Amino acid sequence: MTSYRIAEHHTAGGMSRFQSRLSELAREMFVEVHPELAKLRGLEHGGWATVVSSRTAIEARVLVTERMHALTIQGQRIHQVGLPYHWGHGGIAPGDSANDLFPIVLDPNVHIQEVKAATCDIVPGRRPRGPALREFVERYRARERRRR
Repeated sequence: MTSYRIAEHHTAGGMSRFQSRLSELAREMFVEVHPELAKLRGLEHGGWATVVSSRTAIEARVLVTERMHALTIQGQRIHQVGLPYHWGHGGIAPGDSANDLFPIVLDPNVHIQEVKAATCDIVPGRRPRGPALREFVERYRARERRRR
């Protein structure tokens, strides 16, 4: 997965999510996926998806787009998942935060989050809530430990 900025939100979104006109332009958190990945994972344009990393899982609306090309690395096809980082818990347009998925790594000079790419999985549907979210993420962690 990779995170990025969109023009409709200012900085991390903490200011623009509270502005009605800007919130109208980008109403909710979304995840960009290529049509090939959408087909592989059963994701529908406009539907919900859960993106999970070793830290947590978030939910977002699916945006199927040709912009997120797969990469071929050492002969293996690797799909990219795109996440804007402007959402959070407050405002007119709240949503899960992409930055929650990433490890906490700060640039040593300015203490801004340094990480903008990591591994993830994406599945159709909304994420679990409460204790079920912790259990869901722990199942992914356990599966990765078994693979090593």
